[in-house]
Amino acid sequence: MKLPDIRNTSPSSLFLGIDALYHIRNNALTYYQKLHSDYGDAVKVRLGPYRCWFIFHPNHVEQILAKKSDSFIRFEKIMNILKQWNGESLLIAEGDSWNKRRRKVLPSLTQQRIPNYANLVAKHANDFTDNLVAEIYLHGKCDSNIDDDMAQYALDIAGITLFGKKIGSVTEPISEAVKYLSEIAYNETTSPFTLPNFILSSANRHKKKVIATMKQFIEEIVSERKHKASGEQQDLLSILMTHHNGDNTAIEDDVISLLIAGHETSGATLSWLFLLLAEHQNVLQKIQTELDHVLGDEIASYDDLRKLPYLNATIQETMRLYPAAYALFCRRATEDVDIGGAIIKKGELVQIFPYITQRDSRWFKDADRFNPDRFMNEETWPKYAYFPFGAGPRICIGQSFGMMEVALTAAIILKKLSLLPSESTLKGTPRFSLRPNEGIKITFIQR
Repeated sequence: MKLPDIRNTSPSSLFLGIDALYHIRNNALTYYQKLHSDYGDAVKVRLGPYRCWFIFHPNHVEQILAKKSDSFIRFEKIMNILKQWNGESLLIAEGDSWNKRRRKVLPSLTQQRIPNYANLVAKHANDFTDNLVAEIYLHGKCDSNIDDDMAQYALDIAGITLFGKKIGSVTEPISEAVKYLSEIAYNETTSPFTLPNFILSSANRHKKKVIATMKQFIEEIVSERKHKASGEQQDLLSILMTHHNGDNTAIEDDVISLLIAGHETSGATLSWLFLLLAEHQNVLQKIQTELDHVLGDEIASYDDLRKLPYLNATIQETMRLYPAAYALFCRRATEDVDIGGAIIKKGELVQIFPYITQRDSRWFKDADRFNPDRFMNEETWPKYAYFPFGAGPRICIGQSFGMMEVALTAAIILKKLSLLPSESTLKGTPRFSLRPNEGIKITFIQR
């Protein structure tokens, strides 16, 4: 592999790096691409009072996320922002606290439990498809504001798998709360300063109201389950309650984290998948041919997913080009670290970008082209050039669940329905996750 491109130049900073924060707030993806192009694989940027390394090379990624992961912790400022609604959840915890928390949450997401969750996903995917079919029967087609619809769909799945039922009448306020918390996370983590919560600005009052709505909803769900639980429950909540030994606060914190994280990543990936298929009809036709060959007249189930290599390759290619986690959580070095040519000093920050590394033409031929075939053959790229779920000890523990949810949903919908060709220009909007442009639509039709 070519050695990392370490140069002795860094971008000049204006107003203590406020200019860099401005670019990140307003045109983040273009800014990251330009930094990589102009300054190489490891770029030190001033962000207010901090020195931050922007890291793009797979060798460096491996050092930070895997080999020397113990020398880094997630940046406290960002974790404190997320802690406002995630509490001391698995997402926030570090060190021994994280290890203990992970051992309690992991049993709810083991591979052995995925088939049970898949049955719940399949039922909801079939209901969702039937609703689309009914709309098409009436109007000949169904126009979908795809990001909103997939966000709602993923929230329903999160409710079903977490609580054993749809969220129901509170779906809209919870959906709006999750969306707003995502906006808060992005805005506060990319601002040079934020108003303390004790200052009762209109933004802080609204934030408190949204957080209270989310927490009250979770508290009521947990309380209801504790008082009415009977028999063997198969949802995530029941498993969390067992392994947290009835600790309400711990249960509620992890439920909120799983609800938000699962809703954000799966919904975004499904949106990008359908948008790309509408734009690339040849890929859509190959998926549907595979579905017809494998399934015949049957509806897809969990056991069928391993027989659908091209569908799985298409999802992998979707996550290469449009990873929901387009930038991983910023980390802080707890000691001086040599990551292979770049010396990161104690206290300096590092940020890693799947969106940039996974589009690097050194690792992927025609890197900006949507080409699922690249995942049908043996990998030719470095291990840490493709990491849509992160990597190392803190790799996303829900990756198997997420892949199942996306693949099973796509298989069930695309077996019955197709998509009209799209000429939309796909462009990502970086927020807490990478979302499509607001308001972009696709059209479902009967096959």
